[in-house]
Amino acid sequence: MAPTQTEAPRKQDDKDKLEDEVRLRHFTEEVLDSRQEELEVQERENSVLSKKLESLQQELKEAQRQLALARSQSNKKDKAAEGPKEQNTRPSSRRKDITEAEAQEAYRALCDNVQRWVEQRIRPVLDDLASGHFRCQPSPPQSTRFVSLLREPATSCLNVWHSDEYHFMALIMQYLWLVFFSRSFYCPLDDGDGETTAAWIDDLESAIAKLPRDISHCREWRAETLTALTSQKSFKSRRAAYLNHITEDLASLLSVVVPYLTAAELQGSLRTNIIDPAIELAHRLQLSPDIYTLKWPARTARSKLDTYECINLASNGETIGSDKASKPSEALKNASYLFDIAPGLFVETVSGAKKSAVKVVCRPKVLVYGGEKGGDIPQQAMTLARLLWDYANGSKARSPLPLRNGPPKSKPLVLRRHRSKL
Repeated sequence: MAPTQTEAPRKQDDKDKLEDEVRLRHFTEEVLDSRQEELEVQERENSVLSKKLESLQQELKEAQRQLALARSQSNKKDKAAEGPKEQNTRPSSRRKDITEAEAQEAYRALCDNVQRWVEQRIRPVLDDLASGHFRCQPSPPQSTRFVSLLREPATSCLNVWHSDEYHFMALIMQYLWLVFFSRSFYCPLDDGDGETTAAWIDDLESAIAKLPRDISHCREWRAETLTALTSQKSFKSRRAAYLNHITEDLASLLSVVVPYLTAAELQGSLRTNIIDPAIELAHRLQLSPDIYTLKWPARTARSKLDTYECINLASNGETIGSDKASKPSEALKNASYLFDIAPGLFVETVSGAKKSAVKVVCRPKVLVYGGEKGGDIPQQAMTLARLLWDYANGSKARSPLPLRNGPPKSKPLVLRRHRSKL
């Protein structure tokens, strides 16, 4: 009987141990399964990151290949063009950088395009306004955005006789300056907010400049980096999308004053005549090692008219002082400054450790009234610019009224293509 009593507790202990072992094994299996799932998730993430890294490496190799090919082709052309007349001592002659003469010609052509577009597109609307048949009813938000682009001096000249064309020229040039020429680079270089890569390039260029490096080295590095980035396929698609957006935005802005055009017609006209020439110029200027900038006249413009290209409203848009026989200072004595039409183009040439003083490539354009001494500037009771200003400020537009201080006895204003000689 004694063996039987001791055997029962032993069996119970063995049973308990077995159950504990089974539970431990189940727990261990659950832990292993959990760890296996975590490892599988991590492996999938690693696989995705590896593919992304391979893709980026391929893009980098493609950009390097295209840059090497471009350098090779440029070197061949440079060797073929070498001769006794070669005067370019810049360390890097691989790119075809824009020259001052080319920049001057391209910028003048852009200004002429804007002038012709305004003359052709706005004139029918102004005729309707003058005849009392203007039926456009722009909404306050449309008008507000439109007049927000008017520079400060222009807001005091809304009723000046025959000034509408120049208001619109100035507004378009202000828009182009804001979206293309005032930025570090005119087009987004990445798919994020569009400014990250450009800011990185600016910061790195600034850091390089603090090292014992010539300024030409910094500018060459910047030009080469931007050249490589803009040669990628991803940039070309990004640029196309960005330009479509800009075209639609400018068309939306101007649709308030050209209601007789369809959206497609307006966008096509703006893209061909204004947007494409502007971005081509911005692209070449911003890839150049030389420092090109567009600057509007200073607030003291009225006291420095000799330094600007002055368009005379009183003489059908002629440039004051364009006649070689007259001196600008004498012709401008009785001229009154009205407002700015277009910024000027300036350049700082980079060579070695130095950059030149700022040089004028194209002078800023300003509108003046060069009538008789002491004569009042003719005013018009209602202009298109005034009408949009009233709508933007919630005022009901007034009907066109006769002129106050009637205009000089001359033919209707015809905008001319003016080319100043620097």
